Amino acid sequence: MMTPVQLVERVADRGQLDVISVADHDQVRGALEAVEWCAGQPGRSIEAVVGTEISASWGRHLVALFFSQPYPTAPFPRFKGLAETAARVADAGGVVIVPHALSMLVPSVGERAMRSLLATRDARRTVVGLEVCSGVVGGHAAESGLRTLNAGRWHLAEVGSSDAHHLAQVGAAFTEFPGRTPAHLLAALRGRETRARWGQAVGVPFTSHARQGWRSLVVKPVRELRAVLTGRDR
Repeated sequence: MMTPVQLVERVADRGQLDVISVADHDQVRGALEAVEWCAGQPGRSIEAVVGTEISASWGRHLVALFFSQPYPTAPFPRFKGLAETAARVADAGGVVIVPHALSMLVPSVGERAMRSLLATRDARRTVVGLEVCSGVVGGHAAESGLRTLNAGRWHLAEVGSSDAHHLAQVGAAFTEFPGRTPAHLLAALRGRETRARWGQAVGVPFTSHARQGWRSLVVKPVRELRAVLTGRDR
């Protein structure tokens, strides 16, 4: 419900965040646009990271970040296994964050699937973070259980993410880390030195949610089908 430029401009003007990623569902164009905008604003403190939220098997989501250059320009294959998806991200030089785990309201990685995903050494190197504070519906309710499981079993870096679909939601959750740059953030994720925090909660009108639902269920599928048929999805 916003353009990438609207997003990074708002964050830059408010001084909310040092590092941000546009992680659209199964797309990278918006992330590349955000990175380009930030690169053209040398006087601003905000920096952007290329990211994408991949629909893996059974529609479950994985967030991929910090790709090596040249950055991916096409979406990752959808509906592949979690481990295979993580391996594809690793091949592109990226790392994986598990978003809104255990959620019953959005496609999410469950406890058994998480255990299977982290069963190999390669996956443990690639899957570095867990979204403990998540702006999705039900995110607050899931926080306590996620912290307990992460401390006792998974030992991933804590991540806070607004998962914002509306400008008002940006910054509703965020990640604290030592430093201010993308390189510092990546090092903190790998070193498990991040802290997931809640920001200021901002309500979104019902009409805005209704518009988002229309875009998600009607506009977006039609647009993506058109992209596939015209070859722009490759």
